[in-house]
Order: sequence, then C-alpha cells, then structure tokens
Amino acid sequence: MATVYWVGKATAVAQVATTTFGVYDAATTRKITIGGIVVSAADSGGTLEAALTALAVVLNASTHPYFSTITWTSSATQIIGTADVPGVPFVFAGSVTGGTGTCSSTYSVTTASKGPHDWNTDANWSGGVAPLYTNDVIIADSADNICWGLEQSGILLTSLTIRKSYTGKIGLERYAFATSSDSETQSTLAPEYRQIYLACGPTTVNIGEEYSAQVSAGSQRILLDTGSTSPSNITVHGTAATSSESGRPAIRLLCAQSTTTLRVRSAPGGVGVAMDAPGETATLDLISISDTSSVSQVFAGPGVTVATWTQVGGENVLQAAATVTSVTVAGGTLTTEGDYTITTLAVSAGTLNANHVKTGGNAITTLTLTGGTCTAIGSARARTWSAVTLSPTATLIVDGAIVTITTFNDGAGRYKYVASVP
Repeated sequence: MATVYWVGKATAVAQVATTTFGVYDAATTRKITIGGIVVSAADSGGTLEAALTALAVVLNASTHPYFSTITWTSSATQIIGTADVPGVPFVFAGSVTGGTGTCSSTYSVTTASKGPHDWNTDANWSGGVAPLYTNDVIIADSADNICWGLEQSGILLTSLTIRKSYTGKIGLERYAFATSSDSETQSTLAPEYRQIYLACGPTTVNIGEEYSAQVSAGSQRILLDTGSTSPSNITVHGTAATSSESGRPAIRLLCAQSTTTLRVRSAPGGVGVAMDAPGETATLDLISISDTSSVSQVFAGPGVTVATWTQVGGENVLQAAATVTSVTVAGGTLTTEGDYTITTLAVSAGTLNANHVKTGGNAITTLTLTGGTCTAIGSARARTWSAVTLSPTATLIVDGAIVTITTFNDGAGRYKYVASVP
C-alpha cells in the first residue's frame, strides 16, 4: 500500500483518433458524432478515398466547438482527428446510413491525450505511475486543475486526501465546453460532453484538511463520485469560501453505496450531494453537519436516498428520493423540500422549515419538538403529520388549513401560541 502524491507537471501530448470506413456507395451518408452533434456528408467523387476527403472538408468547416477544436484529415479508408490543443481529449463516433457503405471501426485512439491536468498521465504522479488499486492518494500544495482522465471507477483506492493547500479544481464545469488543457478557457456555445466527475472508489476521503499554520484558500471546485463498489467514509474538514460556479456548491458529490457516510465540519463554499444537474442520484447512510455556526451549507438533491441526517448548525437543504428514517436538528436551519416521508424528526434547537410533502401519505411520521422552531408556512402544499409532540420550550408555526396533524401531544407547562398571518 503506497502513498502517491499529485505532481501535475507532465508534458502535453495531442490526441489522435480515427474511424475506419469501407465500400464506396453514392447512396451512403457517412457521419461523425460528438456529444450528440452530427456532421455528415454523402459519398461523392466515385471512390471511398474521395468521399472521405470531402467529409474531412465538411468537418473542418464546422463552427461547432466540438468539431472546430479538432483538425480533421483523411486517408484511403479513415477519418483522422487530431486535437488542436495538446492535452485536451475528445471522443467521437463514426457511422453510416443508407447504401452499402460500412463503418468497420467507429473510434480508435492512436495517440492518447496526455498533459499536466490529466489524472491518467503517469508523469503527473510521484513515482511516475498513476494511482493503482489500494494506493493512498494525496493532492496538496498545487494549483494545477485536474480535469481529464477522470474515469477511474475501476481503481479502488485505500484513501483520497485533498488538502486545503490544493487550490486547483477537480472536474469540469457542466454547462460550458472546455477548450484549453487546464479547462479554464471555455466555450459557452455548448455544454461539456466529457466526464464531469472524478470517479473513483476510496474507502476514506478527507477534503480540506489544514496541515500548516498558514490558512489556505482551498479548491473552488471538487466533483467526486465514489461509486457503488465499496462504501466510503467522507469527511469535509473545510471548503473554499466560494464556489467557482455561482449558485452551486464548491464540493459536489455522488455516491451509490448505502453504507457511505458524509461528515461536514465546515463548508462556507457549500457541499452538495446529487444536485449539480437534474436527474443525478446518490445513495448513502448518513449526512452529518457538525459546524455549530451558520456558515456551512449542505444541500441534498431530489435524487438522494439517505437514512440519517443530523445537524448542529449551518444553513442546509434536504431533498430526498425516498423515506428518510431519522432527521435531527440541534442547531442551524434546515429546510426540507420535495415529496417523501421523514419517519422520525427531532428538533431541539435551531429552525426547521418543514416544506416537504408526501403524496398519499404522512410527510412526517413522528415529530418531537423539545426546543427551537418548526415552521410549516413556507409552502402552501397540503401535507399530513402523523404525530407531533410539543414541549413548552419549542415553537410550532403551522396553518391548519394546509398541515393536518393526526395526533397532537402537548406536554405539561405553559405555551406561547403563535398564530400564522394569512
């Protein structure tokens, strides 16, 4: 079990890839597809070589950024793509429609993309070998982005540590197409079609640890997918103050293992689970926020399945795709949104904005308020709470026309009644 450090100093190499065609036929149309965008040309010129020469001309004339960042050439049987910028990878697929023309090899890499921002490039790592199974990986003391070679789901690391002294970015911006090796130059004319998240399966993940008296800025983008093969214990010690993408957290996570845990100690730049884009999903056992201040922000998206949520602070949002077994609010603010059930919900301090519903069932099975404030007037959606226990030291604000409480248990003592304003 070796420890491997990110160095990020490799020489950039331009990718070259080909697709191989066969059988000239004037009734055949040959296509190159990138990220769902197609450029095509019907066979012309009387030979396959002439037809491919004409297709290369059409490809080079395309103004779409997926195609215009590649130089296209042809041979007697192939269309050849060469990256204009060394260190920027691409993926395409060849195909044919109509006639008797063929495409015998849709995509083949003849020269792999390499560069100082590529996880897969051996020269970017101490020891000269990219991380392998059971390695401990440490990323620190660097501002070099890691944006390529991110599909590492087959490599099960022992641990992944991203220290606060790492100020580069990991992953790609989803809504803009990266055209430079470090991904900082982008085209807003098209979204990113390549791998967005660093996908790997470490048993232990530590993000944002400080290892010196000097306060580090941290990374403004860490996109990490720990996968489904083995559980991960993820601890976020601290984040950057802000995210590189406005309106989205600095750290965005995916996971698909029901015993994975996420513990957040400080997250002023935010931590998001399955909320970077619509349709994302995640499965984990625990989300815990231990920051007692209001600085941290944790967001669980609508595709999240989580068993337990606990918090003592922060400004947090919980959405879910399925029943959440236990939620504990001991400080901070938690806003619940979406269509799901919380089985046991306990509030002892802080504020709960209980806006979530459960269509055709109880949004909350058991709600116990021993302190803090629970308000349900942030949404006009009808919902049912099965059982509520209210202590005199807690505040409950509901609209009876919207929230149905099946069983209400009030303990002994004096109460302060708060009437909602229509």
